[in-house]
Amino acid sequence: MALASTTALVTGADSDGIGRAIALMLARGGADVALHWYRSRDKAEELAGMIADLGRRTVLVEADMGDPAQARAAVRKADEALGDLGILVCNAAKIQRKAFLEITDADWASIHAVNLHGYFACAQEAARLMIGAGRGGRIVMISSVNQAHANPDIAHYVATKGGVMMLARAMALELASHAITVNLVAPGTIETDINRHMLADPQFRARKLAPVPLARAGTPEDVAGAVAYLASTEAAYVTGTTIVVDGGLTIT
Repeated sequence: MALASTTALVTGADSDGIGRAIALMLARGGADVALHWYRSRDKAEELAGMIADLGRRTVLVEADMGDPAQARAAVRKADEALGDLGILVCNAAKIQRKAFLEITDADWASIHAVNLHGYFACAQEAARLMIGAGRGGRIVMISSVNQAHANPDIAHYVATKGGVMMLARAMALELASHAITVNLVAPGTIETDINRHMLADPQFRARKLAPVPLARAGTPEDVAGAVAYLASTEAAYVTGTTIVVDGGLTIT
């Protein structure tokens, strides 16, 4: 697939999970990739080395995505360092497991600050830059099957994913005239460093995968493949939609 632009920013690229896989796949497709990090500079630097080995340019961008000013600044830095930003992948997010009756106002605000306001700030800033460059662009938001399907003990997380879905759809309507597409990728159970320790428990794994028709956890590369398609020229007529990457979970 030919990428719609050769410059991308991937947020949440400082782990061994989805952000890392996306950044590598975009780089293999010919993109220069800005890597956002917040918690682990070491992992971001390791990833930057891998991208450099592929012959692509890269830059590290540090930001707390719970702070909209930092989120916007990260987008501008990526644009300035690598040239006209044409692809934004909003991936940085946080999750907290807590019973609904125990969620505090601070818990609610913290999850929303990163998962929803952070996406909004990055996407708005990127869209402004894309419009200014006059070349169109691709915005892909990593959501979750929880954007439409609730699970217990994550009410605040689920609320942000539903919000992200509607944010992307509203953006798609308003930005279409500027040749900017906005889409979502909604993963199901993906084995990453965040949940690998839980999936290592045979009972938990069996319970989690029982309703999945493909009978396995997804990989970060499964998600990255969907993102690469949405970032490509082949997806020029796709906007305002969600690619669900869940092994069939949501059809059961």
